[in-house]
Amino acid sequence: MPATGLQNILKRPLIFVSGKGGTGKTAVSQAIARSLPGRVLWICFEDPTRPPGALTQVGPSLWQLNASAGPAFAEYAQIKIGVKFLAQVFLQNRVIQYLATAAPGIRELVLLGKVWFERRHYDHIVCDMPSTGYGIAMFRSTGNFATLFGSGPVHRDAEAMNATFADPSLTGHLIVSLPEEMPLQESLELRTFLLDLFPGNEPALICNRLMPALPGTEALSDLDQGSPLPRDARDFLRRRSLLERENIERSWTRQGFQYFPLPFVAPEPGREHEHLVERLSTLLLESSR
Repeated sequence: MPATGLQNILKRPLIFVSGKGGTGKTAVSQAIARSLPGRVLWICFEDPTRPPGALTQVGPSLWQLNASAGPAFAEYAQIKIGVKFLAQVFLQNRVIQYLATAAPGIRELVLLGKVWFERRHYDHIVCDMPSTGYGIAMFRSTGNFATLFGSGPVHRDAEAMNATFADPSLTGHLIVSLPEEMPLQESLELRTFLLDLFPGNEPALICNRLMPALPGTEALSDLDQGSPLPRDARDFLRRRSLLERENIERSWTRQGFQYFPLPFVAPEPGREHEHLVERLSTLLLESSR
């Protein structure tokens, strides 16, 4: 995807960053949040290392929210009931407590509902979605509940969420992959699912952790085939870079898919994650100019 395509996505108020676990989408989503202007909310979902529902200011105009189903459900109930005391009575009912934890899809719905509700308080919201399977379950929940409840506030809110997530002027979907065969293929499957669910809102592809290309060799077949093992670190880097390029060519480019590349960032001892986010944020800022 050209830089102009990424610029278009990053201008939208709501951005979902999805992908297979281990592709670096958390660092990418955090870097995107740091690169955006105005008041920005970066959302992660049910992070066990942080208090449920915790909202923390992490920059002059950047906040981080640990969206959690329990607090989100309680907040939604209070908004809809309108009276705090009555909402507390409702939430203390054992049947309601059971449904809030056991009803299929309810946790996913209230988590996305929290995202949808917060969009009016910030210029941009960037969501670090769970890995592909659970992320798909979250997006499915809005349509499922809109169908299950034929009318009423839950139906209206679920329909409104679907409309927001499908509107390319309001929501952008980014899929992060690695230059490896399985993540590249799974990213296309996720793209197909998102397009089926939100027709007309084309997801953008990001290929993360790309090794730099070294001059002197155009294809894997040009390498010395005497041994499958690299001779030294430079030979390893050359082989790795060529393999990544061929993976992308076979899985994406030949099928006409464009993507935005993000390079491998060498870790800085003692502050690996912070250095990675800072470097990716700088690259994203440069691409938007």
